[in-house]
Amino acid sequence: MEFNPEKFIEEISPQLKEIVDGKAIAAVSGGVDSTTASVLSYKILGEKIIPIMIDTGFLRENEANNVKNMLKDIMPLQIIDESERFISGLEGLSDAEEKRKKFRQLFYDTLSRLVKEYNAKYLIQGTIAADWVETQGGIKTQHNVLVQLGIDTEKEWGFKVVEPLADLYKDEVRALARYLGLPKEIYNRQPFPGPGLLVRTVGKLTREKLELVRRATAIVERNLSNLNLSQYFAVIFESDAEYNEKLSSEVGCKVKIYKSLATGVKGDVRAYGNVAGLECSKDYESLREIMEKITKYNITHVVVKVKDKDPNGVYTVGIRAVITQDFMTADFAKIDWDLLEKIADEINIQKIKEIVYDITTKPPATIEYE
Repeated sequence: MEFNPEKFIEEISPQLKEIVDGKAIAAVSGGVDSTTASVLSYKILGEKIIPIMIDTGFLRENEANNVKNMLKDIMPLQIIDESERFISGLEGLSDAEEKRKKFRQLFYDTLSRLVKEYNAKYLIQGTIAADWVETQGGIKTQHNVLVQLGIDTEKEWGFKVVEPLADLYKDEVRALARYLGLPKEIYNRQPFPGPGLLVRTVGKLTREKLELVRRATAIVERNLSNLNLSQYFAVIFESDAEYNEKLSSEVGCKVKIYKSLATGVKGDVRAYGNVAGLECSKDYESLREIMEKITKYNITHVVVKVKDKDPNGVYTVGIRAVITQDFMTADFAKIDWDLLEKIADEINIQKIKEIVYDITTKPPATIEYE
C-alpha cells in the first residue's frame, strides 16, 4: 500500500498529544530521520518541543551550522557543543560494537543532562524501522534503539522516549519530509549515521584519522552529489594488508587482505570480517562475480584500487556509494572510473596511501563499515 503522509499525520497527531503531556527534547542529528521526527513533533506540539543538535565532534565539515541555517524558518534549533567530551571518551577504541555502545552511552548521558536542564520529561528521536530491525537482529547496534531492546530509559536516564517514525522506512520518511515542507536539502539529504564519522573511522579511533576522513568526506560528497545515489561517503582505515595467494589464484587477479575489520550481514546475522582489496580489471560485472566468490569466506567488504597516493602513507580512503529503496538491501553504484580517479586526485592529503572503491552489495556487507 502506498504511503500517505496526510493520513499518517492524522493518525500520529492525537497519539503524540496524548503521550507528550510536558516538555520534550527533540534530538536532531542532521539526518532526514531525526530532522523529520523533530519538525513533525514541533508542528503538532509547538513550544513543548525543544529541538537540540549535539555537536559530537563526529559531524561533517560545518554540519551543525548548515543544518541550523536550513531549519531557521521552520523551528528554533539549538547547537550544544560536546565534541571534546565525545572524542576524548572514544579515543583509542577499535571494536565497532564497543564504539557504537560507548557512543550511545555518551549520547544519552548528554541528553539526560539536557532533559533535566530544560525541565523536560520526554525525548523525541528519529528511530525508523530499519534501525530497530538491524539492532534486534544483532547486525549492529544503532545508537538510537533503546525501547525495542528492553532498556528502561526513564530508570536509566530520566526520560521517556517517543519515536513517531518507528514504523516507517527511509522512502516513507522522505515522503513525509516533503509533505511537511522541509527543504530539498533535508528530504534528499545524505543518510548520516547518528555516530557520524565515528563509524567511518574504521578500527582504532584517533584524532588524525577522524580529521582526514572529515576532509575526504567533503570531497567525495561534492563530487557525487549530482548522481542521484541513495548514499555515498568516505571511510578510512589502516593500509596494512597481506597478499593472499589462494584467493588471487581463485579469482584471477591480485587480492590482498587488510588487517582492518568491517561489519557485514550473512545469513541475517551480524558478521565482523576482513576487508579484501583487489587490483584487477575495472569491469563492474567481472568485479561483482569476484565479490560474490570471495565474500563466501570471512570477508565482509571488497574494494578495488582506484589510485595510489602518498607512497609513505599509512591510511586507505575508501569511497562507498550505493543504490537502495529501503536500506535493508543495497547494490553498489557503477560510478564511472574517470570520476573516481578525479576524486582520488582531489584527495591529495598527506598520509593517505591509496584510494579504493567499495564494490560490495548488502548483504553480505552492511552499508556502513562499522
